[in-house]
Amino acid sequence: MTTNAASTWAATLGQLQMTVTPANYETWLRDTVGLRHEEAAFVVGAQTDFATEWLTTRMRPLIAKTLARVLGHAIDVTFEVVRRDEAPPPLLSPELPPASSIEHVRRPGMTPPPVVNPALTFDAFVVGDENRLAYRAARNTIVEPGMMNPLLLIGPSGLGKTHLLSAIAQEAYEQGMSAIYAPAERFGNDYVRALGGKLEEFRRRYRTVDLLLIDDVQFFEGKEKFQEEFFHTFNDLHAAGKQVVIAGDRMPSQMSGLIDALRSRLQWGLAADIQRPAFETRLAILRAKAAQHAHRLPDAALERIAERCCPTVRELEGYLNRVLAYVPLVGGKATAEVIEQALSPLTPITHEAAPPDADDVLTAVCRRMAVEVGDVRGRSRNRDVTYARHLAMYVLREDAHRPVAEIGRMFLRDHSTVLAGITRITHEQTTRPETAADLVAIREALAASAISVAASRAG
Repeated sequence: MTTNAASTWAATLGQLQMTVTPANYETWLRDTVGLRHEEAAFVVGAQTDFATEWLTTRMRPLIAKTLARVLGHAIDVTFEVVRRDEAPPPLLSPELPPASSIEHVRRPGMTPPPVVNPALTFDAFVVGDENRLAYRAARNTIVEPGMMNPLLLIGPSGLGKTHLLSAIAQEAYEQGMSAIYAPAERFGNDYVRALGGKLEEFRRRYRTVDLLLIDDVQFFEGKEKFQEEFFHTFNDLHAAGKQVVIAGDRMPSQMSGLIDALRSRLQWGLAADIQRPAFETRLAILRAKAAQHAHRLPDAALERIAERCCPTVRELEGYLNRVLAYVPLVGGKATAEVIEQALSPLTPITHEAAPPDADDVLTAVCRRMAVEVGDVRGRSRNRDVTYARHLAMYVLREDAHRPVAEIGRMFLRDHSTVLAGITRITHEQTTRPETAADLVAIREALAASAISVAASRAG
């Protein structure tokens, strides 16, 4: 069997992350790469001699076993040193799917094709640092259903959660599995209609599929009957080893309207966040979308559009569509002036400044909250220190664009703890005035510091 080494290793890492401790994963596995799939061995690259020695002596049996599950057959694994500048660059175009060694055949009488947008496929999903974990985890639900159960896709509206759910549903059906994609509201409406005498039919439909994909789970907040029905649906599917994928705008711990039993179930699996796209990802998205149109825009025009700091992929597509519609009306040339005319009614242009330094973020947060940097980096559970730590995590992710894994290493916390802190501040900045005021003050301090540094350099 031939396969792509990078994709195979990405799928293997997804499974290893569920098996080893967060500390072991971040220290020894996170920066490894799949180099080659040779006839007798699979070659993995690590960044130091010490790392290759550790992986060989301490983790090789587990890695070989996990790799065999992904490939479908036993294989030896070896490790080589590959320096960071030799590793393949991060992909900002659709990644190659991991191959499966199992041929699926559609079962007679299986669930009809899921009702989704056929354009929302894995191949059409543009991968960047902001959504890479969510993308890989979504692909892994097809390779190894039930391994990450449930999978939670977390992020604000318009960043690609529904796209990934639709892609999973379509890929599952193509692989011969039954899948249902349903927004939480549709699940609730179907349940209400079923109370008229078709409850067993409703339960049979939702509880016997291979994959159940629920969008906008926050709709369940405050609706106890819907939550109870979904709780039992989840239990039946989970007990049968079937895959459940859920999308929401917040972590379950931040959804105050959920019953404790359902919140507990949702926290069993992997939470993968999707963040606002940075410039490089926005440009890659625009290139992918623009290629689908008959009227082609030059790359300089796409860069000009990408410079606008729109918060969602949906808005970015709207910018592109407006420019594509406007350009033919003014002579057909997408100059900088034409693009500004087309987009000026939407938002003013915002060029991104250099992201703040991590130490500057910590300093600004600690000054605002009157706490010590050492306490914020340490294990203190004092309420003010914990709040300051969450503020720092949020600003480091949103303003400094630091990866979640790097933030976790900075505070000696695992991936899920960092996500929970970021999600808390994301929610509180719209519901708690004090949090919004603290963020404004911290960002003003960082901006003032940047101006001061620039002035001193100019002088």
